[in-house]
Order: sequence, then C-alpha cells, then structure tokens
Amino acid sequence: MGEIKSTLEIAMEKAEKIGRASKEEIKREELIKQGRRLAARFLQEKDFSLAEELARLEPNDRPLILKGAVDTLLYNIVFPKDEQDLQELRRVLEGLVIIFAQFPEVRKLAQEVEKLLSLYYQHYQQLYEQFKQQFQAQALQMEEALSQQLGAQVKVPPEMTPQFQEEWRKVKDKLQQQFKPQLEYLKNLFKKMLPA
Repeated sequence: MGEIKSTLEIAMEKAEKIGRASKEEIKREELIKQGRRLAARFLQEKDFSLAEELARLEPNDRPLILKGAVDTLLYNIVFPKDEQDLQELRRVLEGLVIIFAQFPEVRKLAQEVEKLLSLYYQHYQQLYEQFKQQFQAQALQMEEALSQQLGAQVKVPPEMTPQFQEEWRKVKDKLQQQFKPQLEYLKNLFKKMLPA
C-alpha cells in the first residue's frame, strides 16, 4: 500500500528540491522574472521604452526574458469593467506589438483582442443598465421602508441592493463565459509566437 505523506513532509520535499535546483534552472527563473519586471515597468511607466530594453538583451537570454514579459502582459488582458480598463488594455497590447514587431500579423491580432474586449464592454454596459432598471422598483421599496424606519429621506441606488449584487455577478459570469473561449484563443496565438 502507498505511503500517505503529511503536508509538512510534502512541503519539506519541495523545499529540498528547490535547494537542489541546478544553476540552469535558477538562471531560467531569473530571466523569466527579469521579463516580468520589464513588462511591469512598461505598464507602470508611460515613458519607459520597452523596445530599447529589448534591443539590449543578450541573444541567449532573450527567449526566456520574452516569455516572462509576454506572460505578464497576457495576464493583464482582462475583461474590462470601465473605460480605465480599456485604456490599460491598449497599453498591454502596445507592449505585445513591440515584443512581436517582427511578425506582420501581430498588429491585426492586437486589434482583434481590442475589438473583442470592446464588444464585451458594450454588452457589459448594456446589461448593467438593463439590470439597474429591473431592480429600480426593489430599490424604491427599500427606500420607502428605510425612510419610514429612520424618519428621514433615504436614497438606495438599485445596484446597492443585495439581490442586484448577487444576480449581477451571475449575469456577468455568464457574459464572460461567452467571450472567454475566443479571448483565450487569441492569447494563445501570442504565446505561439514566442521563440522555442
């Protein structure tokens, strides 16, 4: 019969393996982290030149650094909930276009991602407004009840009712599930452009 290990034993084994990591494995992780830091800097600092930094990379280190940068940028492609998210998405896509500048189709791919997420955002806004209208009657009832209890006029926005929050989460999740397969497909196309 197989031996059952405690969580502590499993953690100790993992720690031991980490301690035995080869120089190549350590260097690999460091280069990937360096790529993540480059991407994070690009996203945070508007004057940061990603193209200049990439041009300075050692040819042998470049594939792993690019992997880290691309992973970070792809992680930041998320379903937008406001205009700020759409602006941040454009910056992320700009970074991917810089990284994959040697691929002529990269700009078109970035446009497809932006188009998809803009369409998602339009649906998101429309559904949100419809939902608010549906819950307006409940909010008015809640306002009346609270105003009577407190003896003062109380304003309750429809989106602040617990039922709205719960139902909206379900609708939003369903909307994201409709768009997620296409978004993942497009993200994977970026990953396939990475050097092996």
